[in-house]
Amino acid sequence: MSLLILYRLFLEGQTPSGIAKYLTKEKIPSPSGKELWQKSTVTSILHNEKYKGDAMLQKTFTVDFLTKKKKVNEGEIPQYYVENSHPAIISPEVFDLAQHEFRKRKNVKGYKTGGGCFSGKIICSECGSFFGSKVWHSTSKYRRVIWQCNHKFKNKEKCKTPHLYEDDLKAAFVKAFNSLIENRDEILGGYEAIIETLTDTSKLDKESAKLQNECEVVAELIRKCVEENASKVMNQKEYQSRYTGLIERYEEIKKAISEIDYNVNMCQGF
Repeated sequence: MSLLILYRLFLEGQTPSGIAKYLTKEKIPSPSGKELWQKSTVTSILHNEKYKGDAMLQKTFTVDFLTKKKKVNEGEIPQYYVENSHPAIISPEVFDLAQHEFRKRKNVKGYKTGGGCFSGKIICSECGSFFGSKVWHSTSKYRRVIWQCNHKFKNKEKCKTPHLYEDDLKAAFVKAFNSLIENRDEILGGYEAIIETLTDTSKLDKESAKLQNECEVVAELIRKCVEENASKVMNQKEYQSRYTGLIERYEEIKKAISEIDYNVNMCQGF
């Protein structure tokens, strides 16, 4: 099975639950060979950095070497993130977009997908939840599809945002689309200018280079600190304080570089 299917469906708006149902329906076996896909399996694949060619070391550790009992690392020992440790299956750009999509959905309420073309696209201006479709008079000639806030009746105070008729939504979409076609040259020109600004990573690149240089300097200071302690008698309390300070600064720099790299990748993703 191509993992690109999962990432494509997710970035097209499907939820992990919806993807699991689709893969089960299509009789595509899970990584463990099972016919039934679970939401947790899809979520794990979408979050697993190994598919972009990176590796997070020491996610788990051995608690007892005699029983070989292992435990999930929750900060008990250091973890190390290794970039480009092996060939990637999913491009870093696609993987990072998926993580960005996870964060975006986490910040909105009631995200869900369905069969409608407007699923996951209409957001309530009052409470921030997504709109979902409902069918009125489903068995009569007055049947109509409407869209309303998914949290309209779930909050303590009823959401006052009115419902929308699907026919009106379709008409509004067609009108907006035609307007885009008529003014495409002007709109595209504006977007090209915006994209050029958003994809300019020169400041980020300069800051990254500065941090890389500092990182090398700190790494050399750590090496010399360890060598000095090994070659002569030193006050261990002072040594430990100095060593810890250098390690903390090194980790801070690496974290800052990772954040800049992420922002650069997001810019280049445009």
